[in-house]
Amino acid sequence: MDSSRDQIEEIKSRLDIVDIVGKYVALKSAGKNFSGRCPFHAEKTPSFIVSPELQRYKCFGCGESGDIFNFIQKIENIDFPETLEKLAKEAGVTLVKKRSNTQFQRLEDINQKAAIYFFKQLKDKKNSPALEYIHKRGITDDSIQKFGIGYAPGGIGLLEYIQSKEKYSKSELLQSGLFVEKEGKLRGKFFKRIMFPIRSSSAKVIAFTGRVLPGNEYGPKYMNSPETPIYHKSDNLYGQYESRQQSRKEDFIILCEGTTDVISAHQIGVENIVAPLGTALTKEQLAKVSKLSKNVLFLFDSDSAGQKAVEKAFILSQELSLNTYATNTSPYKDIDEMIEKEPKKFKSLVKKRVDAYTYLLTEYIKNKNLNKFEDYRRIVSWMESTLSHVKNRSNFLFYVKSSVNITKVEPFKSGSNKAFSDHEAKSEKFGIKRSSKDAIFLQSLLFQQNFKVLKNFDLKFFENEKILEILSFVSQNPKITREELIDKYKEDPVIKPLIEDSIFSFSKGESDIEELSNIYDSIVKSYFVRKEEDFRVKIASAEQLGNIKQSVKLFKEFQDLIKEKQNYEKNSRL
Repeated sequence: MDSSRDQIEEIKSRLDIVDIVGKYVALKSAGKNFSGRCPFHAEKTPSFIVSPELQRYKCFGCGESGDIFNFIQKIENIDFPETLEKLAKEAGVTLVKKRSNTQFQRLEDINQKAAIYFFKQLKDKKNSPALEYIHKRGITDDSIQKFGIGYAPGGIGLLEYIQSKEKYSKSELLQSGLFVEKEGKLRGKFFKRIMFPIRSSSAKVIAFTGRVLPGNEYGPKYMNSPETPIYHKSDNLYGQYESRQQSRKEDFIILCEGTTDVISAHQIGVENIVAPLGTALTKEQLAKVSKLSKNVLFLFDSDSAGQKAVEKAFILSQELSLNTYATNTSPYKDIDEMIEKEPKKFKSLVKKRVDAYTYLLTEYIKNKNLNKFEDYRRIVSWMESTLSHVKNRSNFLFYVKSSVNITKVEPFKSGSNKAFSDHEAKSEKFGIKRSSKDAIFLQSLLFQQNFKVLKNFDLKFFENEKILEILSFVSQNPKITREELIDKYKEDPVIKPLIEDSIFSFSKGESDIEELSNIYDSIVKSYFVRKEEDFRVKIASAEQLGNIKQSVKLFKEFQDLIKEKQNYEKNSRL
């Protein structure tokens, strides 16, 4: 096979999605499909459907959907190359790797060898001050083993160790982020530092964070690997691999500030925790968090910078539809210190979390006086600014209610509904009620898979723009399959779930051309009712304004509509 697409299709042809999903979910037969409890969110009533015919899955509870590749990526929290390897092995397909993949693998190998070298150096007696310092910080030997913590003594030892295992070019060594070139020679980037390996979601070492030893003030306190072909700071989190099992099990994840916070939490059994890597939190990092759980606790340091970090995280999270909570470690400066002093209090703190907006508002109004105009103005301005980022209407109304309960002040006094109107108007433009006639017609059509019948129907009568877009495309491409249709719109956040919902919703029923015609007939009648009402309103408005010319024009168009309606009714009875 000479392309990744060929390899993917070959794997799909050899595997059955029911068998793959069945290893993770208890499935029961449900007509042509199989159903079970969704593995991606907590539910009591099964809403997770697997279709052997389509070789796809769909959860009607949380909306997750896709093929075997999407499922394995999501359930295992691994990237696509890792998923491809896993399923290829399952299917007995030998992958032909691209050169670029080989390059990435060699860079991963260099970082993995470096991790082994650093780990060995930490255990070497000549580097005992490093191990003593780690123990002094409360990090146990078990944690050293679990997180692969090591020590970089500097010198040429790392270079010699890596090159003794396999020869790498100077370019590869520089690209790994572990070396710098000085006077034509390579030397290690990290010198006399405690080394914390950063693992990808699939457990591969892709970078490092180095903490300088006290007394060896060489460079910044913390130094991270630079951006490399295999490592991007904005897209990775410390602990993303180590946290995945407990995060999924509890359907909850903690986002904190530092590497030692993560390690300390693990040592008292709180393993569903991750931290950004020496940079401000990004949307990409939050998206990675959302793959582990939609329920996120922001637990940053108790200073003003921590407060600002929570606010930014809350705003970023609104675009990802996350359920967000927040608290802080006060009176302790961070998680590491709190766990050292009061580990039980930390666990209690996590359980007593409040929603992030309520936390932010409560913190914001501290030391402010609502009876002072300037304070009052600042509070209202902050509430309106923060709430403007909230996309979900239910959350928006909940937060407005929280605002009133906490401050006795209602933001958007002109009406909270109006404050949400811009976002709602955009949503309404493409909004599709599952019970709408247009949607039912689409469901019936996709169930039949006989798209040639569309030539018998005039598409102008359909009201919904997105459904009309799908029907127009299918009408022009009547030989397309349902699977190809899903693939075409896989990047469209509105159309893709609509097509999947239509297919799965109708999968237990029966449909034929007569039923399709009956649905269409109802759509046409609704069209005429809607148009007639529009004309009546427009004619009345023109007459009220004294615009006789416009009234006559509209009345003529109205008569044409009535004739069209009568002709349709006459022909439909034939």
